[in-house]
Amino acid sequence: MFNFSTSDLELEDNLNYQIEEAREEWQEARKYFNSVSDPDLIDHAIYLLEAAESRYSYLVKRKKEHTNS
Repeated sequence: MFNFSTSDLELEDNLNYQIEEAREEWQEARKYFNSVSDPDLIDHAIYLLEAAESRYSYLVKRKKEHTNS
């Protein structure tokens, strides 16, 4: 039988919520990147896309570490 403390369950729920939020942000950044054609906005779109991907990857890594502990 599993013995999860309330704080462990809260942390996991919070991570799940943040991961979903980050995934949606990443999808929006991809849509934005695919829609820009102005050269002045391309760098901005790349920055947003890379930042969103990094945040998503970080949160998934944190969840895996939490799950394995």
